[in-house]
Amino acid sequence: MSTPVAGADKGRWFEKTTEKGKNVAPVGGDRVTVAVRVRPMLKGEGRNPDGDGENLKAAIVGNSELNTIESYSGKVRKRDFQFDYVFTDDQYEIYDCIGRDMLKEGMAGYNVCLFAYGQTGSGKTYTVQGIPGAGIPSDLPQLATPENEGILPRLVRDLFNVVEERLEEDSTLNIKITMSFVEVYNEKVRDLLPLKPVSKGQEPPSLDIVQGADKRIEVRGLCQHTVMSAERVMQLLIQANRNRQVAETKMNECSSRSHTIMQLYVVQQYETPSVDKKDVESLITIVDLAGSERQSKTEAQGQTLAEAKYINHSLLMLGRALNSFSSKETNTHVPLRESKLTRLLSESFGGNNKTWMLATVAPSAYNFSESTSTLNYASNAKFIRNHAKQNRLERALEMKDLKEMNKKLEDKLEDLRSKSEVMRRQIERLRRENDEISGGTNMDDGAALIKIKENLKTELSRLQEDPPPNSGRVGYSRADSWIRDGSLPVSNLNNMYIGRAKVSLRNIIEQNSAFFNLPLTNESGVRVTSKATLMVKIYPVDAKGAVVTQSPAKSERGLLGQRVDFVVHIISAMNIPKEFSNNVFCEFVYKWAEKDSYKTADASGTNPKFDFRKRFAFSKMNVGLVEYFRSDNVITFMIIGT
Repeated sequence: MSTPVAGADKGRWFEKTTEKGKNVAPVGGDRVTVAVRVRPMLKGEGRNPDGDGENLKAAIVGNSELNTIESYSGKVRKRDFQFDYVFTDDQYEIYDCIGRDMLKEGMAGYNVCLFAYGQTGSGKTYTVQGIPGAGIPSDLPQLATPENEGILPRLVRDLFNVVEERLEEDSTLNIKITMSFVEVYNEKVRDLLPLKPVSKGQEPPSLDIVQGADKRIEVRGLCQHTVMSAERVMQLLIQANRNRQVAETKMNECSSRSHTIMQLYVVQQYETPSVDKKDVESLITIVDLAGSERQSKTEAQGQTLAEAKYINHSLLMLGRALNSFSSKETNTHVPLRESKLTRLLSESFGGNNKTWMLATVAPSAYNFSESTSTLNYASNAKFIRNHAKQNRLERALEMKDLKEMNKKLEDKLEDLRSKSEVMRRQIERLRRENDEISGGTNMDDGAALIKIKENLKTELSRLQEDPPPNSGRVGYSRADSWIRDGSLPVSNLNNMYIGRAKVSLRNIIEQNSAFFNLPLTNESGVRVTSKATLMVKIYPVDAKGAVVTQSPAKSERGLLGQRVDFVVHIISAMNIPKEFSNNVFCEFVYKWAEKDSYKTADASGTNPKFDFRKRFAFSKMNVGLVEYFRSDNVITFMIIGT
């Protein structure tokens, strides 16, 4: 099972309450969980074609206790099927067994997907959405009861319950949820929640499927809606269902004519990430497929018949892809590009996902062929294994740091050159002092020692009472000016620890938070056994000071003339030498503006905590500022320990 992230609630929203949910253990490993629902017999389905005579026995019989299904041809028992779950009635029981596990894994940072498949009229949309659902009137209060709620509304409600609890438990946690909804209609991908409504009589635009830089499949131009409550999600769901293509057939008066994919993107970020508080992201995907159709049964004609051909083609391609994923042969070709549907679902089977397949079947003999095909489909899915992983956001930051390693090494080379110049000046100073002492012709050894002692006293007094000009700032400013002009002798460098680090502001240009664990370059004469580091977080905020949790990267052109606000948060340092840990502080300056410095309060200890935040605002970005932010060493930090 998954590794919980910090701030996890006490689990009441994840606890199963039905007997079936408690007794059936979740599927282990990365195998696809497969459930089948056998809907009740509808009026007229269980009788002879002429409507008279005794009731016919159901051809598909589900056993909810044993999670098995028996299929009959007439009175002959044809085949038995075993699945992870078999449901025959209760809507709540289905959510308890499937929805709670999805919610738990999703909030732990794993991508989760519910995949509903079955013949038209077998109850897919009812199981997923309940009433009202796609194409079902919302003005039937006698049907829109809690008992008729599907998996989706129950999961959304519990999702926001979990979010509310976690935010109350940890004030440093930020959670952002966005929602999107697309349909695949006649091999065209359409946004069911566009920002601008499509004019009446106008065909919605077809969107392109692309592969992003992170190898994820994306829909270009798809609208992402920020949602802050379960009520808002349900409003958008109703809006999307109104835009979805439905039509009446002989099999289903509200038959879905397109496949729909709804996604909730959940981002959980802490102000200060730590070992037990991981920033994670996850995708909760709900797939409601249009049902397979036979023209002889639906009596579809014209446009409805053309739609059925596209539906059956995409389902055929999806079936081939599932067979390839379930095959034990390692070199089996997976035809993901044969249809828009298989490409959009490429991560749901065999990819970075924990997937639940929910197949729905009709029990009547009239639908025996379609139901058997669905059961075979579901049986193959049991052999598919995914490769789900926890989506930790700091991993992306680590990769970004690695990509910048070359430029950091260049900064290190620059620091080494600066240190070399400081040492050169110190050597020259020592030579001058040596020449001055050795130059006295009438000075014996005792007088030379007295002269050295007097010089040292004078130097110590000067350093304690009369700092160099233009070094009125405390601590780092004073020490830094001495190092730059070479006036600090080696003896004083041995009495303090000085560590330096530099960072860029590229992440602010991209409007992303960045957590830095900066190695400190030792610029004093102190010998250290362990590498000291400085922990800093730099993150964007809006004009009101609120944290910007996610925003698309901006180009240089897009930033020009825009306001940019951000916060520099100096968190703590680690491994400061013990002998110089009585008084430790950090000061930082901007390149090209070193006269203005910012200093933390004094701390103590080898791992001092500063928790110092400074907000900066640039009211109007120009070309020079953009280039400045993108340079390698915009901010220089210095740690001083005495």
